[in-house]
Amino acid sequence: MSWTYTIDALASFLGIEPQKTGDATFSSISTDTRTLQPGQVFFALSGEHFDGNDFVPAAFDRGALAAVTTRTNDAGPCLVVDDPLKALQSFASAHRAKYDPLVFAITGSCGKTTSKDFIAAVLGSRMKVIKTQGNLNNEIGCPLSLLQIDEDTDAAIIEMGAASPGNIRELCELAKPTEAAITLVAPAHLSGFGTIEAIAATKAEIVEGLPEDGTFYVNVDNPWCVKAAGAFTGTRVRYGSSGDVVLKDCRFDESGEMLLHVDPVGELRLPLACRAHASNVLLAIAVGLRHGITDFEGPLREAAANRSRFTIRQIGALHVIDDAYNASPASMAAALEGLSERPGNGARIAALGDMLELGPQSDALHREVGELAGRLGIHRLFARGDYASGMIQAARLSGVSHAEVIQDPQSMAEAIQKTSRPGDILLIKGSRGMRMERVIEALAAFET
Repeated sequence: MSWTYTIDALASFLGIEPQKTGDATFSSISTDTRTLQPGQVFFALSGEHFDGNDFVPAAFDRGALAAVTTRTNDAGPCLVVDDPLKALQSFASAHRAKYDPLVFAITGSCGKTTSKDFIAAVLGSRMKVIKTQGNLNNEIGCPLSLLQIDEDTDAAIIEMGAASPGNIRELCELAKPTEAAITLVAPAHLSGFGTIEAIAATKAEIVEGLPEDGTFYVNVDNPWCVKAAGAFTGTRVRYGSSGDVVLKDCRFDESGEMLLHVDPVGELRLPLACRAHASNVLLAIAVGLRHGITDFEGPLREAAANRSRFTIRQIGALHVIDDAYNASPASMAAALEGLSERPGNGARIAALGDMLELGPQSDALHREVGELAGRLGIHRLFARGDYASGMIQAARLSGVSHAEVIQDPQSMAEAIQKTSRPGDILLIKGSRGMRMERVIEALAAFET
């Protein structure tokens, strides 16, 4: 990242008076005093339980050049605004307007981060690419991502999440995307939206954010994505079971790697363990072909190998699928299907935590997961959380031979260890708030 602004230029972007330190220059900003570097401008963002102004003295102690705050502070020069978050967004928007890269916006109920990483890897084989770091896809993460853009940037891949209607529209107003995709629309964050129709309408805001000559990539296998594309007058690139990029076949070899036949690029062999990831691969290929790229296996293989989600690890005699980061009904179904399709003769075991933020439909959606586990032939199911009993009850009725609620992660790990045999495969998954990684940590501790 290479750009430089004066403090007066920043003040101008924020619509406030020039500063006494106006000629001083900076080339990066910080929102966290723990990682702040000397010479940065500190944006004093506030949260539900903290006031960013309280951290301003610490920012100057660590060498901040200036701070964007809601009140002055004797510790150093402050640019006083009504809302530092709005100020950060204004600065990022003005910065974005200085450059003309391909800006690709991506949203969806699940698969956003994986698709973002795959697209960045494919485009990165030919271009200078920046992307959203981790899953910083909200009203703070989006402007921070835009501030990575500089004169050398060819493409920016911006992930966009939403907790309520209007969120995607606001992020598009900042990013001004030129291309976009919705991975899929499925029940998630229902407590904030109420209905899947509201979720779909919010995701479709990403299409509204495109220019008339923009490009929208359509997952033809998700009816909500097809509907979102309906009124778009720009270029539509279709991918899935039909369209411009088509998955002709998907299976797993004896080592567990995914073998895909994709029209028009041919055969690919990738270290992916979940069939649902094939859609993410298709999207990345569609984007690459649109921009003249024809070599896919190398960059996709590297991106797949470096993923932090749905990774396979060996803990003792167990093959463990670590997908503890988050969960929704769609991603839970995909993970269970991935577990059932893994090669080998060992038992299929799932240790699942609650899927959070599903509102009044929570119990029914958890019961559907238990029922699906039975249909897929999962042998043992352990669950924890407020809706675990419903999931386990449905699993037993659907034929899961061993299904029980164990609320304590340590006790769950002990039960898994006692009932497992060499070659068994274990899936760990749950919403972030369930911290299902503690089960993995306990299993690993047994081995050491």
